[in-house]
Amino acid sequence: MNSVVRLCCCVNRVSSGNPQFCRDSITDLLDETKELCADISLFPRLSLCPPSSGALLQSAAVSELCEDALDQIRVASLQNRSCIIVGLTKRFCGRTMDVIAVIQNGEVLAFLPASGYQTIGGVDSTEGYYSTQNSEHTRLYGWDTVFCCGDLKFCICPCPVNDLPLHLPRLAKTGCQAVLVPCYEPVYAESVQKELNLIKSLSESFGIAIAFVRGGQGDTSCPLAFQGHAAICECGEMLMHHTGQTIDQHTHALESFSFCCDLDCDILNACQRFSSAQQPDFILEEVLGKKGLLRQVREDPFLPLDDAAAQNYLETLFTLQVQSLVARITNTGLNRLVLGVSGGLDSTLALLVCHQALQQLDLPFENLIAVTMPGFGTSDRTYYNALSLIAALGAQNRDISIKASVLQHFGDIGHDPSVHDVTYENAQARERTQILMDIANSCRGLVVGTGDMSEDALGWCTFGGDHLASYNVNVCLTKTMIRKMTTFLCSRFDEQIGSILRDIVDTPVSPELLPPDKSGHIQQKTEDILGSYRLHDFFLYYLLRYNFPPRKLYYYACIAFSEEFSASYILEKLKVFLSRFFAGQFKRSCSPDSADIAEVCLSRYPIPSDCSPQALLSDLSDIQ
Repeated sequence: MNSVVRLCCCVNRVSSGNPQFCRDSITDLLDETKELCADISLFPRLSLCPPSSGALLQSAAVSELCEDALDQIRVASLQNRSCIIVGLTKRFCGRTMDVIAVIQNGEVLAFLPASGYQTIGGVDSTEGYYSTQNSEHTRLYGWDTVFCCGDLKFCICPCPVNDLPLHLPRLAKTGCQAVLVPCYEPVYAESVQKELNLIKSLSESFGIAIAFVRGGQGDTSCPLAFQGHAAICECGEMLMHHTGQTIDQHTHALESFSFCCDLDCDILNACQRFSSAQQPDFILEEVLGKKGLLRQVREDPFLPLDDAAAQNYLETLFTLQVQSLVARITNTGLNRLVLGVSGGLDSTLALLVCHQALQQLDLPFENLIAVTMPGFGTSDRTYYNALSLIAALGAQNRDISIKASVLQHFGDIGHDPSVHDVTYENAQARERTQILMDIANSCRGLVVGTGDMSEDALGWCTFGGDHLASYNVNVCLTKTMIRKMTTFLCSRFDEQIGSILRDIVDTPVSPELLPPDKSGHIQQKTEDILGSYRLHDFFLYYLLRYNFPPRKLYYYACIAFSEEFSASYILEKLKVFLSRFFAGQFKRSCSPDSADIAEVCLSRYPIPSDCSPQALLSDLSDIQ
């Protein structure tokens, strides 16, 4: 998969004025990481001769030792086929310069100038510098040099992390998807967190990956303190970071360290803010033989990994649901809300949104007409949960059984009610929608829709039935998200309401359109028919957000759900997802109004209603 590029961040131990020591540490790290088959190995700026060397940095003798050390790393690169990026001092036309060397397969591909230390005469980083010798090995390229590895285009920016905001706008316009930052800065009490915050913000703003390595392991501590630090951030998500705080038990000095992580080019392409037709200056050979995936793949990518951040996200999302409904009520002048409440997850969350919207508008809760419409498949558990929640929230309840009217309808169209087919199910959904629409007409109200994004994606709704509403508040939330949102909202209410909400969360998901079993329990369980919503929601996220090809959806899902689902089950349900996603587009093409309140939503994946899934399904044809 050349859409995944493996990047290894390496921070070697250093010794002032001793390039041979630094070289040995670098080659040791290269040997340790060789089996990981990294495409790129990034070392700090001046990794062969740290800036603490002071006046020695301008010494021709030290510069020659650096070049000898670089030549030995070049030879070592024949065994480690990674593209190796290291910093050193080098003489150009009698002038000692701070440069970055790019090496692969026994060849020095390029030198890039670095600047920032007054001990070394800098060079204009926006223009290439050429020596009197006209060979690639003695040419300095500019910072806007674009390298290509697999599907990844990247630039190298050897500057202090704090200077990145000055350089990124120009580098981003080259069309690069990643910026590699080899640096060497003193460490202060808050510098690590500030660096992480900065690259996270810049990575998200520019839609790129940023990887930086800061040298300093084992360096002198006078007059400044140094400590290695490395991080990789992809489009605002911190994939990995590490500070060199581990002490070697034998030398009692800070140990060198490294870590590898995979950058996903499909994610970077989807998030890229700038595009450019600029061709890469260098095309690197991709390293083959990589095993596994060195990045975390979460089961629920919709929510932040950190618990506090996830809670904050749910709070924000609920607030936006409420605000969007408040705006629609205010703009239409319709101050009554009509909602079908089944006792299931979706209508429960919509009920809570309506309740909060009326509270914000200082309208009586009786303005919410919550309609229960028991039918042939309604279970006692969902029915009484619905009635109890409506009463506890102070909404007006209208209890209207649909059994007689649907049986009359079956007689009118000549359908045998003992045949539990799609007509049997959809007639109930359409009857309920008719009731809601007509009640809304009679009281000048607004029918609030309850359908979620998972159901919309899978076409798991009745066209002209629960598919319709005046305004939908749930359509940007998946079924998994709605379950977590409802659980999150339990703490907002007293124990009575909280207890009802928890029981609703624990109830199996069902449209309840087929009769219960002999014990009165739900017989028609959606996830027994379609497969796990958590799996379908995972597919949905990576399809909508990054347009992953099916083979990659399968690969990522196998990693995320390795301990829960078999590969054959994942493959089977992925085919179900793709087939139903395309087949249900005609329903999404005429969806009710709603607000896109989440970054991932169905409106941002336009396809025609008669689009075929065959091209995507064929991508899975050879997977057993």
